[in-house]
This record gives sequence, structure tokens and C-alpha cells, in this order.
Amino acid sequence: MRDAVIFDVDGTLCDVRGIRHLLDEPGRFHAFHTASVDCPPHAHVVGAAHEARAAGLGVLVVTARSVRFRPHTAMWLALHGVPSDAMWMRAHHDQRPDYEVKRSILARIRERWRPVHAWDDNPAVLALWAEEGIPTTVVPGWGE
Repeated sequence: MRDAVIFDVDGTLCDVRGIRHLLDEPGRFHAFHTASVDCPPHAHVVGAAHEARAAGLGVLVVTARSVRFRPHTAMWLALHGVPSDAMWMRAHHDQRPDYEVKRSILARIRERWRPVHAWDDNPAVLALWAEEGIPTTVVPGWGE
């Protein structure tokens, strides 16, 4: 098993502060994820992904975005030069809270990887990583 670092997308790699208001409108997820393609990165988090890669660690993108938005997500990662060894996403029609989705994803990750750190902005997901013994870096902005 190879050591790896987990990176969330929205609010962590991708600075979505300018589009969070879209989540309050009808058709919110489609509008939000479509608009996210134009959001800037959190440069320090993208830098951390590059540092992890340079240190020989796996870089795992773990998002609670629906797999329906895989093309948007992959395009954003490519546009901003985010390295990744694998990307996990929420299954289509999965309505569970983000932390439950990521708990299920973590079980699959652990079949091939040993998570040694995680970057996230969501307090519930950060609590999950802590509960699972994975050190974290909190990216500010969840409440903004």
C-alpha cells in the first residue's frame, strides 16, 4: 500500500466562495457545478498537492460531487494543473450527507492506499477524518 493525501474539491482545491449563493437557488447543484469550472484555485492547496506528489505520496481527489459532474471536475483539475492519482465521487442519486459519502469512499480507498493526511473545509467531513485517525488541514471558508 502506498501512502496518500486526500484533497476535497469544493472549498478546498477550488475556491467556490463566489458561487456558494447558487446553492440557495432552484437547480442549485447543476448551476453551482457548472459555474465552478470558472472558479479560481486555492493556490496553497494546489501547491500542497504538488508537494505531496513530489514527496512520493499519492494524491487522491475525494469529492461529494455527483459523478454526473465528473467532466466538470476533471476539466477544472486539468485547467489548474492539479495532480491526482485517483478521483472518487458521489454515486448518481446518492442523497446521503457528504460525510457519509466520504466514509464509504474511504473504505474503498483503504483497499489500495494508506491515507496519511486530508485537506477539507467541511466541518462534518473534518470530524470524519479525525475520527478515522487521519490528520487534517482545515481550509477556511466553509461558513462564507
